[in-house]
Amino acid sequence: MNKSFDAVAFMRRRREEIDREDEGLSWKERACKTRELLKDDPLWLYLKKREAEPARPEPVVVSDKPRQP
Repeated sequence: MNKSFDAVAFMRRRREEIDREDEGLSWKERACKTRELLKDDPLWLYLKKREAEPARPEPVVVSDKPRQP
């Protein structure tokens, strides 16, 4: 099968490009750069406003033993 687009190869190349672009930046500078890049992105604005379901308050216990009546 011939793939017209290799997503894994693309992501690896893009990560290498970003690493070169950000070389020498502190984590704080990288975070500021990311926020600046995303500030007007419609998808980011949509995702940032949505609310997530709260986590379940009690842990779920999974057991392969049958329940005792």
